[in-house]
Amino acid sequence: MLAAASSFFGRTNISQTYTIGTAVHNGSRTSTPTPGSSNVAIPQAAHTPPFQVGPWRVQPATHKVNGKRVSVWSADKRVQEMDKMGPLSKEKTLEVLKAEASALGRLRHPCILEMVEPLEETRNELVFATEPVLSSLHLSIPGSLQYSPLVELDEVEIQKGILQLCKGLQFLHTSARLIHSNITPESIIINSSGDWKISGLGLTIPLGGRWEFPTFDGRALGYTQRSFDYIAPEYALDEVLDPASDMYSLGCLMYAVHCKGNPPFKNHGSLGGVRENAGKPLAGMERLDQDLRSVLSALVTRHHQTRPSPSSLPQQSFFSSLPISTLNFLDRSTFAAKSQEEKVSFMKGLTSVLERFSEGLQRRKILPSLLEEMKDTHLLPYILPNVFAISGMLTPGQFASTVLPSLKPLFAIKEPPQNMITLLDNLQMLQNKTDKGVFREHVLPLVYNALESEHANVERALKAVPDLCETIDYAEVQGVLFPRVALVFTKTRILSVKIATLVTFMSMVKTLDQSSLTQKLVPLLSKIRTKEPAVMMATLAVQEAMGLKVDREAVATLVLPQLWSMSMGPLLTVSQFKRFMEVIKKLGERVEKEHDQYLRDSQRVEDRSAATNGVATPQQGGNVDFESLVGGGAPGTVKADTVMDANKSWDDDVWGSIFSSGQPSTPPLQSPTMSPPPTLAQYQQQSNTQSLPPSPKHIVSSFGTASPKIVVIYCFSSRTSSTEVDVSCSIASYNAVKYSTELQHISTICRPHALCCNTPYATYVCISRDGAVVQSHVFLQRTTDAVRSGDGDGQRVDTFETSTTIVASEWRHKTSVKE
Repeated sequence: MLAAASSFFGRTNISQTYTIGTAVHNGSRTSTPTPGSSNVAIPQAAHTPPFQVGPWRVQPATHKVNGKRVSVWSADKRVQEMDKMGPLSKEKTLEVLKAEASALGRLRHPCILEMVEPLEETRNELVFATEPVLSSLHLSIPGSLQYSPLVELDEVEIQKGILQLCKGLQFLHTSARLIHSNITPESIIINSSGDWKISGLGLTIPLGGRWEFPTFDGRALGYTQRSFDYIAPEYALDEVLDPASDMYSLGCLMYAVHCKGNPPFKNHGSLGGVRENAGKPLAGMERLDQDLRSVLSALVTRHHQTRPSPSSLPQQSFFSSLPISTLNFLDRSTFAAKSQEEKVSFMKGLTSVLERFSEGLQRRKILPSLLEEMKDTHLLPYILPNVFAISGMLTPGQFASTVLPSLKPLFAIKEPPQNMITLLDNLQMLQNKTDKGVFREHVLPLVYNALESEHANVERALKAVPDLCETIDYAEVQGVLFPRVALVFTKTRILSVKIATLVTFMSMVKTLDQSSLTQKLVPLLSKIRTKEPAVMMATLAVQEAMGLKVDREAVATLVLPQLWSMSMGPLLTVSQFKRFMEVIKKLGERVEKEHDQYLRDSQRVEDRSAATNGVATPQQGGNVDFESLVGGGAPGTVKADTVMDANKSWDDDVWGSIFSSGQPSTPPLQSPTMSPPPTLAQYQQQSNTQSLPPSPKHIVSSFGTASPKIVVIYCFSSRTSSTEVDVSCSIASYNAVKYSTELQHISTICRPHALCCNTPYATYVCISRDGAVVQSHVFLQRTTDAVRSGDGDGQRVDTFETSTTIVASEWRHKTSVKE
């Protein structure tokens, strides 16, 4: 009970409102925007680990409702260091910690650490929340013993940070009328934007207030005491309260940052050490830059009267480098005061100096400022190149969360055209940095809008299409992209755009299917009327690529005629004409080879069918019995299974005699001598001699009581309209004993005949006397590409075998009489 009660009363409003210690997602926004800081999402590590600032444990946290990011500062009163202190030291330590949090709540400035949630105190801890932070300067100094690579500092970032501290100190000295009195690396915090913020305000002294004797307690926390390594000599030795004391501490901090965290003098908490080192020259200055030595010599002095002030220090030559001047110009307060011409000139020149900034500084400082300024549409054409230059170093996750939200509104805007050109130039980056769904939904409309705009944008869009065809979905290319490019092709009168569309078609040939190529692209190219050689040669390239993909019939009937016509262009040079001839010969050879193979395969199928059914193929020059030939006699005559009655018309219902329930019972199975079904050649001869009426009906067939068990019906048909069906049928009856072999024969005949007749489909159905369908096949015309290409004897790309009942129903419907 006691533990539960302690846990309940130990809860704070912050712990109930925020999820503490969670991962910080890429690009989350800072807590509350301040006048000098950008509220644009900042790319950073996927997780900011906790770190210590004196007794404060700093952890990332996220609001449970609105997702706002903060950093939660908590100081545990039960830590071992607190237990070692005496009552007075512990009370003094807690007073300093509370005073620090209270000062952060009162003081508001872009260079002062921003408090988000006020201090809360429980029995066991002190808690408050600030803007998201990454680290303290104490942990970020390269080469120091405490170095933790959370933030990488280079010279430009250090100079920028010192200038920010100068602004913060100026605010404390002039507006807040306070002396910080404890400027150290541990009291400087680096936020998620890479800005340096002043903290550690628990020991501030009001200007004109009472001087406090500097003491150092070895048992107390060093964070809550003034550091004797950074304290100004006039404060410790002369009891002088002056804002220049903070400038001395700032000079010691600059020295430590450039010297692996070591201060100029190590006084070990002794006033004697401060007195001894006061006025001594700084050691190791020869390793430092000349401008830096000049600044340090002016700041770290025995007498405070000669030190630069926070407002005059930025005028030193150390801070006059081009990168620092660039950052100063880009600062929100400075940039807003510039004229439009100055802003444009700055953005134009920024691209050339970006490489002088570290990647971290570009991501954390420059990119957010640029995204903030994208609200000015007149500056967009000059801002976007810089944004994309920095975006190249971002991960896809960082890009999607930081840059993409600012770019999405631009994808649907056509004005000014320079924006669209810049976006199209970086289309490949947009595709690499976004997932497929986002790219299709938000980025592709940019290409479609460009294809409908002025020719400069159209050409840029057309140049981007070939790469898109290799990555986006086939349905998107065929259903959306190709029609839009085709529309540009038909409407444009600009030669360069016409050629660009042909180059785009060239890239689409390997994506589009054969149907789209033959039914859409070929007719489109046939409408070209210009004789300009550049257009004709571009068209030749498209036709050549297409001729290698479509079937031989399309090449022979569609592609080659166009090429021959174009080759007669009067403006072609000799070399261009020869190029036409090369392509024509290559495609012609392909047609010749494949069609020759096709005809050979068809002949083999016919010969094999005839051999299977005992029909000998006449040999030219063979011996023929003349008397039998002219007399019509034959040694043995086989009676036909199906007898055609000339007195009956096409309107007679043959199906009633076959499927009628009143059909006489079938006699026992016999093995009569039967005539085989007609071969393909015989069928073709019969088709030529027998014409069908406009509304064809079924072939009349009658079966006697001695009809065999199995009836095989095979049909070659072609649909002439949505309601009429032309049907040519042959009906043959077979003995059940010969069913398996004869069925294979019928199948063999159907396939090549469907190809020869160029019919949409060919069907054969095997039906027993009682009306049950034994086996059925449907061959579709579009599935015969393999046969046409000579891939084998009777092979098909697809075979549609359906249930016997459905096929029987389809058969009756297809052969039904149109009423």
